Amino acid sequence: MTDATQEGFDSAFEEARAQEAAEAADRLKRGQAWDDWVKIGVFLNIGRNKAMMRAGTNEPIGARYIKAFSEWMSAYAWIGDIDKATRVHAMWCIDHLEDCTRLRENMGLTQRLNCNHPTTMRRRWDKSQKEGEKVAPTAGKKESRADVIQRELEAVAAERDKWKHKAEKDGSLFDLKQDAVKLIAQVIASNVTPYRLRELLKALEAENARIKAVQKQAG
Repeated sequence: MTDATQEGFDSAFEEARAQEAAEAADRLKRGQAWDDWVKIGVFLNIGRNKAMMRAGTNEPIGARYIKAFSEWMSAYAWIGDIDKATRVHAMWCIDHLEDCTRLRENMGLTQRLNCNHPTTMRRRWDKSQKEGEKVAPTAGKKESRADVIQRELEAVAAERDKWKHKAEKDGSLFDLKQDAVKLIAQVIASNVTPYRLRELLKALEAENARIKAVQKQAG
């Protein structure tokens, strides 16, 4: 490792992401690559989550969070080479990675290469949303229930394939039986969009309620 945090790494997963991000930052000095920005964004999100936990907040705002995040970033010299706006947009891209991936898949090669930088990607996504809003009122076509179900199934399949690919590449993301709950939460939060995270929390609460009901019936 070229850099070390003040408190060390919480897991081998975090250490591997730190190494990937540092190597990606070095490559970015010689050119722009979307995959490298994704790796940097993932690691920045890990730092953001750690800073929120240290600051005791659920949102990346406030003086305590800013101080904690700044201290975390100071341990990595390469992060200082990336301006604040780019860091923010890189984290945004990870929070909306599924949307960005779908948008990039519909681009031509030249357009995709021109959207490798996080800021450019954010602007392109914003533009696509505005274009969609202009088209929607005139289209007058309501999505059928079958289309909705198909779209949701495709989204679930894409999410499954993404996690399968990551597990095959990096090994298991965490050990449910041995890893600390805090670590498991950090890994999940760093690898899913805010929407998916909220849905996961709802599903966990529902499953917990179901298990309690079954246990109560069993006496």
